[in-house]
Amino acid sequence: MNHPPVAADPVADTPAAPAAHHEEQRVAWAELFFDLIWVFAITQITTTLAGAHSAGEAARTVLLFLPLWWGWVGTTLVANLAGSRVDRAAGRLVLFGAAGCGLLVSVAIGQAYGDHAILFAVAYAVLRLVLWAVRSGLSGASWRPALEPFAVALFVSAPLYLAGAVLGGTWQTALWATAALIELSSPRLLRRSLSELRFETAHLPERFGLVLIIALGETVVATGNQAAAGRLGPPELTALLLAFTLIVLLWWTYFHYGAPAVRHSLEHTPAQSRIVTDVFSYAHLGYVVAIVAVAVGLKKLLAHPLDVPHSLPELLLAPGVALYLWGFCYARWRMFGAATMQRFTAAVTCCAIAAAAVVLPLMATAALLVAVLFALNGFEAWLIRTHRPLPLLRLPGRSASAAG
Repeated sequence: MNHPPVAADPVADTPAAPAAHHEEQRVAWAELFFDLIWVFAITQITTTLAGAHSAGEAARTVLLFLPLWWGWVGTTLVANLAGSRVDRAAGRLVLFGAAGCGLLVSVAIGQAYGDHAILFAVAYAVLRLVLWAVRSGLSGASWRPALEPFAVALFVSAPLYLAGAVLGGTWQTALWATAALIELSSPRLLRRSLSELRFETAHLPERFGLVLIIALGETVVATGNQAAAGRLGPPELTALLLAFTLIVLLWWTYFHYGAPAVRHSLEHTPAQSRIVTDVFSYAHLGYVVAIVAVAVGLKKLLAHPLDVPHSLPELLLAPGVALYLWGFCYARWRMFGAATMQRFTAAVTCCAIAAAAVVLPLMATAALLVAVLFALNGFEAWLIRTHRPLPLLRLPGRSASAAG
């Protein structure tokens, strides 16, 4: 997601656009209230993931996050299409209703594979019904189901969640995984159904930036709570400093270079649906899952800074940072046709650190990751400051010229 394949900063080097004939859509206060529910949701997912004892349990926890993600994305897209109407009384009530459904889904997370499975599924189905109804109303389409992602989520995925909740056990996991896979693939397979829509280009980058702030906030909360609950000797204070530095570097990696490039791409591409699907929906899902893994890893770091990891949650820090960086490689490829060599190299290095982490103290792993992110951001700052060309890694599937 870094920059388009030019010699310098695409935002800084792009001439100022003519004054717009309409006011940019800004995030509404009701949307920020809606986000508070997803703050709680991410906390629930992080807490559950931190208690996972196996890769299977971890995967089942991530599976619970997927409907929450698509609920947030769907609400955000509907709010974008609604424009100024989202801040009127009816728009606010829709957001509050969606937030109430999200709250019920989030409350059910801890026992979603047990006593609260039906609550989880029913609340999510109602959320999808609300979003489909509002989306249909905004487009002026008939109320008959059409083959598009909002309808697929309501009429295909939601019944699978409900059936899985009723059946329980292995059937529940299988049906929920199927529903999640359908929702994951439908934006890509049915992207043509979104191609006629025009999205407001200031609102979406701001909203998806805010969801990263929510996720990064969870890393602060998880780290701070762990530090406040235990002893604060020299190892713990050093670990706390490393954790905070790592969080700042994750923020810098996205917001200093990545976020302006996303808006640049959305404003200048004739195929907005590709950016909405591939960059906002998919790449940002990877970012948020990665940050949740980092939050769990930092929590374990503060608890046992000098220990070698003995459980899966203690090993999530390096894979989380690696996934975060791979997300930028994917996003930039989808936007501009090529990943930058420095982020690709940093992602590969973090994968190597993840492999070595099984024999390293947690603090050593954190220090290595901080060093990688420092080097990455320092190198990118040097490239931009000296107006040097970005070293690019051409990937198959898209050409740079087509990506412009």
